[in-house]
Amino acid sequence: MDGRDLLAVREIAHAFLVAEHPSDVQQFALSRVTPLLGASFSLVMQLGADGELLRPVAQHEWPAAHRSWIGALRVRVGDGPSGLAVAERRLVEVEDLFADPTLGGWHEVAKELGFRSIIAAPLEVPEGPIGAVAFYFTDATSLSDEQRSLVRLVADQMAAATDKARRLDALRRANAALADANAELETRAEAWREAEDDRREVETLVLDAMLALTAPVAGGEASAAATNARDAMMRLTAVRSLARVAREYAAVTTPMADGSALLRDGEDIDPRVAVQAAVASWRRVAPSISVQMVEPPVLLPTIRTRAVLLQRALELVVGLGVLGATTERGVVRIAISPGQDSLSLTVSWDGRPILPTADQPLPASSRILRIRDDALSLEAHDPYLAVRQSVTAADLPMAQALVARLGGDLRLDDGRDDPAGAQSITVVFPVFSGHA
Repeated sequence: MDGRDLLAVREIAHAFLVAEHPSDVQQFALSRVTPLLGASFSLVMQLGADGELLRPVAQHEWPAAHRSWIGALRVRVGDGPSGLAVAERRLVEVEDLFADPTLGGWHEVAKELGFRSIIAAPLEVPEGPIGAVAFYFTDATSLSDEQRSLVRLVADQMAAATDKARRLDALRRANAALADANAELETRAEAWREAEDDRREVETLVLDAMLALTAPVAGGEASAAATNARDAMMRLTAVRSLARVAREYAAVTTPMADGSALLRDGEDIDPRVAVQAAVASWRRVAPSISVQMVEPPVLLPTIRTRAVLLQRALELVVGLGVLGATTERGVVRIAISPGQDSLSLTVSWDGRPILPTADQPLPASSRILRIRDDALSLEAHDPYLAVRQSVTAADLPMAQALVARLGGDLRLDDGRDDPAGAQSITVVFPVFSGHA
């Protein structure tokens, strides 16, 4: 090779190292080598996925009158010099196309494009041929060995650039798949950790409640309480109730695969009807406790959610208010008010706090909000016995979990500003546009 050839090879090699796409190397190589060979124009064709047809991917000085249809050009493997170069994996050189009767089918094309001589080389990678590069000459041309070597070298560099790009693309896809797999594993691991935390919380809930229920009753003889069959039966009923609520709590706090399912599979619920149903369920348990509803005079929006979960959440919240009102002249008030894209429900009561106050601190070992200790002392003459048996220490965390699952928020008056303790619970549910 002369100095110009070596310079071109060096520049093409540099392009191979720095180019991001194989088409950049191919286009650069054609622009440098085509004039060195004395060719009129050149073309790079790539083998399709079917392994049968070659299609153009780069060209240099293709006749302007025919550039509009170059994208539709297809050459079958084995046909013509380019197809033959791919099929036989060798350099194919035609010195005079019109002197070769075996290429009669290409004479018309050669006349239209204005070429008479052609040299084509396959683009090969370890897996096999992936295309061909062809140089076209206006006159009959016989190339030297140095020129043939240049064509082979350029073809090898083009093939290497394509192979590198394909391997890098495969590596990127593998890395992306690995990143997705790692993200999926992280998501599953996080879900597993959350499920384990929920399981431990449920176990702690049941354990704390059972310890509280089996402890000596405040204000009475421990030995007498332990031997009292009626008291033991009431304790057993409470434990069974706690076990049921604990199972519900575990089911509600289990992470959902698709949080949008609550909306997709839900229904439009009238909040008045849902609250009235919750109140009715407690009126059967505590008919002597007054429950008053305060409704706004405006039309309330509906809530799109699952009716069974909403009903259970409202029953728990109303029940906590009913428990607080288990005193003489105790009253429960329920207020419903619409907000901007939300609906709030406040349950307040006159009576007693349902949570320990500042002078009744929680034991350090407890991880749940207990009901008052005196609620465990169930006397036969207690007119609110049914209420105390129906409300457990799990009702508040269960209500919080249910409201959170429904996309709402439960706010508890913790009694810090009131020496009487917590006297109200507010639940806020989102209201989505289009469901008014």
